[in-house]
Amino acid sequence: MRQSNQKSNGFTIIELLVALTIAAVMMAFALPAFNDFTVQRQMTANVNQFISAISYARSEATRLGGDVSLQAEDASDDENEWGPGFCVTAGDPGDCNNPLRVFRLEGTVTLNAEGVMDDEPTMTFNSRGLLQDDLAGTIELCGVDADDDPGRLVTINALGRANVERDVCFP
Repeated sequence: MRQSNQKSNGFTIIELLVALTIAAVMMAFALPAFNDFTVQRQMTANVNQFISAISYARSEATRLGGDVSLQAEDASDDENEWGPGFCVTAGDPGDCNNPLRVFRLEGTVTLNAEGVMDDEPTMTFNSRGLLQDDLAGTIELCGVDADDDPGRLVTINALGRANVERDVCFP
């Protein structure tokens, strides 16, 4: 019989188990960071959606040369007036029956108007893109778990421009 001095180029079962164990430990550390990344991405997407709706309403008001409203679809919840969704409509109709565009948020979030804007389901922009009725104020965007999800605070000035900053949401 002949014996070969060639080595095998494969993995042993022990090497494979050690590699899988190391990969599992690394995944255990990476998963919470990935979940946080996903939550932050969702919050950013939601606040960008709201800012886009404001910008769209302003630009349509100047393009059409008349009033255009950003309208909450269901403002029955005082703590989440804008959360169920919102639309942009021509004029100041107060509903979303004939919208120019409809916006929806991702996931379960609250979008609550505060201060002067509290309980106001409509923001109307005039033909120059300015916010009417002195409704300049803030809207708070919070996620489901206020302890883990830092929110966003959208401040809208009298010119209709929006500014976003991080916010601490309280349950």
